[in-house]
Amino acid sequence: MLDLARLIPKGGGRAGAHIRTVWTYSSGEVIHIAVHLDGGHGSLDLRFGGRQQSFTLTSRERHFGGRQCYVVCPRTWKRVRVLFKPSGAQAFASRHAWGRRAAYASQFLDPVGRAWRTQAKVKARLIADEDPDLWDLPPKPKRMRQRTYDRWEARYDEAEDVLDGHL
Repeated sequence: MLDLARLIPKGGGRAGAHIRTVWTYSSGEVIHIAVHLDGGHGSLDLRFGGRQQSFTLTSRERHFGGRQCYVVCPRTWKRVRVLFKPSGAQAFASRHAWGRRAAYASQFLDPVGRAWRTQAKVKARLIADEDPDLWDLPPKPKRMRQRTYDRWEARYDEAEDVLDGHL
């Protein structure tokens, strides 16, 4: 997944800006990225695995000032902010172009898998400096409001109810 909002830092989308960076994914894939902005348009160039791919950038004015950049998908011609490259694919494109091959991780899970994932996310958020193996649901971290902790606990309990219902 390649999110344009993470590529262009806040306030960095000015005309004439040139951004170059290298991203390394956990799979080991390395992507060399070059962004060139020129007024309301620009280009995004990617080099990865011996391949090169170029995209057109366009922008729109925001309601409260500034501009929002979008990539034009080469397969659907839609303006998108995020490009996907599913495993085995040779190029990046929008989620719409890939259909069911590219989606959010939770969309591929069944209800039990989503419940386990929810519990893991809640634990990761609340764990702070505690040992994760000691706690089913970690205690409230210091400086966290009680109402916030109660919301996290409710999410954890809802996931627990789903898991109990499938036993």
